[in-house]
Amino acid sequence: MPKLTKHYQCFIFIEAYGMLFVLRYLAFLSSINILIYESKDPEFLAVYGRRRVGKTYLITNFFENKGLFFHITGTPRATTQQQLWNFSQIYSDVFNNGDQIDQAGSWQEAFHLLKKGIDRSVSTQKIILFLDELPWLASKKSNFVEALSYFWNRFIENDPRIKLIVCGSAASWMIKNVIDNRGGLYNRITKKLRLQPFNLFDTERYLKEKKNVHLSRKQIVEIYMAIGGVASYLDLVNKGRSSAQIISDIFFDHHSPISGEFDRIFQSLFTNSELHKKIITTLAGKKNGINRKELFQLTGIKSGSVQTRIINELLESGFIARLPLYGNRKKDASIRLIDEYSAFYTKWFHEITNTRVAVNDNYWLILQKSRKYASWSGLAFETLCMNHVDYIAKALGFNGILYSYASWFYKATDKTDSGSQIDLLIDRSDNCINLCELKFYNGLFTITKEYAKKLESKKQKFVEITKTKKTVFITMVTLFGTKENDYYREIIANQVIVNDL
Repeated sequence: MPKLTKHYQCFIFIEAYGMLFVLRYLAFLSSINILIYESKDPEFLAVYGRRRVGKTYLITNFFENKGLFFHITGTPRATTQQQLWNFSQIYSDVFNNGDQIDQAGSWQEAFHLLKKGIDRSVSTQKIILFLDELPWLASKKSNFVEALSYFWNRFIENDPRIKLIVCGSAASWMIKNVIDNRGGLYNRITKKLRLQPFNLFDTERYLKEKKNVHLSRKQIVEIYMAIGGVASYLDLVNKGRSSAQIISDIFFDHHSPISGEFDRIFQSLFTNSELHKKIITTLAGKKNGINRKELFQLTGIKSGSVQTRIINELLESGFIARLPLYGNRKKDASIRLIDEYSAFYTKWFHEITNTRVAVNDNYWLILQKSRKYASWSGLAFETLCMNHVDYIAKALGFNGILYSYASWFYKATDKTDSGSQIDLLIDRSDNCINLCELKFYNGLFTITKEYAKKLESKKQKFVEITKTKKTVFITMVTLFGTKENDYYREIIANQVIVNDL
């Protein structure tokens, strides 16, 4: 079955948890205020999402002045004793007027201290306990999760003042050990939120309102194709610079502000992260993604359990996606790299490293008119469109019905036959299918006689091979639109432009 869009994944999430999280900053703050802060019950919120997306910023800026705020952040690769020392320092500041307490000897003791501090606090005061980067706090043999579950179940699950928030970038760890925990935390999470990177709408608004950066939408798209909607990376954008200059400043400057970021991301998120990077770099070289069997043949990862773990971790962390092949079983889905930053880094920096290309301050600007740039920008635009399917659906007027999206290809069987490929199709519950033609073109795109024949052939081949009984439309998705000449009117049903995204 084709993959449900994020729109309907969100709908299922809302139905399951009885709350409305519109993942935009102000709307989210309003929701979290009603659903958590103003709740008459104790709340246990689990927040997860990839690094640099703004989880800590969002929680601290909303909660830190709304009651007694206890915030501890796990330290990567620190020992349990080092984490407990940090806990003792923060506890002393928040609950003991800065007077130092003796360091707790275990997490059980630490949470017992926390319980005593809560008991001494003002009975009408709300207490926010923010445990940040939980996977680092809960290192092996630390017994952190066990101590936390006992603390919640025994002492605070009936205290309406308590708002416990746990947060982590290792999404798969958070889901397995907290959200889907089968031990003491089973069914204890009252709310959960997967914080996604900004979409194009949020990115434009963020650049204007926070950075005072005013760029054309084409240039915003170009920046997005390189760094995505990750708030921490968008903070590196400076006003008065073109998109090409901004990308050059961020990636190719000798004093690049994100030098070494690629390795840091994976080391901080995953155990044996070299295997995860191997998957990412392999997928980066596959324009349309590849199936699981081929992926692990190329990477040489043979253990089935390791394969499953790595794929799930990368899926939950938002680096890859499974894009179903229309009409095929789930196991035949194409695995595709969808994280813009990782795709950009692996495309350009691996090439630089492997071919010893000389890089100077003008490297990226010189590339703008090259075939390599045209090839990359076309693929990056396809990924951007897949990450904005909801907006394509909205622009086409069918976001109110159930739909799914997939890709499709047909491999020629002999020399008299021709293959065909569709990067993105939207399968609708009203018995229609949109075959989306995605074109990153700097200007009004024109459909020629030859191109019209190609599109018509692709549509006919799709109907013939899939034997679909649904009505099939061809939809153009471009930056600035498609010229409505005779060929357009003959073959194209509708179009979407970047303003719609």
